[in-house]
Amino acid sequence: MREGGILYHDRLTPFIIHESDVSGRVVRLGATVDAILRRHDYPLAVSNLLAELLVVAAILSSNLKHEGIVTLQMKGNGPIPMMVADAVYGGVIRGYAEVRGEVIGASPRALLGDNAYLAITLDADAGERYQGVVELEGESIVDALNAYFRNSQQLDVAFKLATGRDDAGAWKAGGAMIERLPTAKSDSEESLESWRYAQVMLQTLKSEELLDTELDVQDLLYRLYHEQGVVAYDARPITTQCRCSRERIHKLLLSMPEEDRRYALVDGKVSVHCQFCNTAQEFTPEQLSL
Repeated sequence: MREGGILYHDRLTPFIIHESDVSGRVVRLGATVDAILRRHDYPLAVSNLLAELLVVAAILSSNLKHEGIVTLQMKGNGPIPMMVADAVYGGVIRGYAEVRGEVIGASPRALLGDNAYLAITLDADAGERYQGVVELEGESIVDALNAYFRNSQQLDVAFKLATGRDDAGAWKAGGAMIERLPTAKSDSEESLESWRYAQVMLQTLKSEELLDTELDVQDLLYRLYHEQGVVAYDARPITTQCRCSRERIHKLLLSMPEEDRRYALVDGKVSVHCQFCNTAQEFTPEQLSL
């Protein structure tokens, strides 16, 4: 289904719950996550985890202003030593995973190892950078995210994530996040009760509902929060595009010392591989002024 040339289910929908301090976002990804994962031949568990990370990057992109970038990075000593997803202002996402060993198990700790950590970095358009790091706790990325926001940001948040494939084998993913905003009444029993209720209802959300593009997001939110009342705002598109370019790579190579450019020559050419889009750019000695 298309709307204005954009796949309808590659969208982020913000919402608020009436008479509470709770707001949230729902994300559904179709062609975007499928394009990213199809560029690589990852094991199933790796694709599922990266799809979840991409959903979270899309959710967090709604907080970006102007030309900011939010990056989620998991690192460890396991068979997947690194996994990255990022999003720029406007909801453009990308991601990749580094695979170095045999994948056994599906949890983040099984994939990334016992000493893994999650880092979330915000690069603001004014050149400012903010980063929080937390150990990769629990058995899911949701556990790690809850720990990050609780320990690094002192925020009450809750996530629900889902991934899957359709009958044709195309990847799809979805997620919802709610957060309790700090207000003058946020410490009141009424506010705390509204937050507890919002969390409980979020956990009733089924993976099938998050991934069902025939189920309108407003209908989904109404099912969850009709007793309190919920308002969904206009949906925003989520797309994917790698930020590498042949011109940018060429300029970077020319900025290197000549000795380094000569050292990079292999079989009469310099080849630069982008892990995000899994493509390579090749340059001859003449193109590199050698």
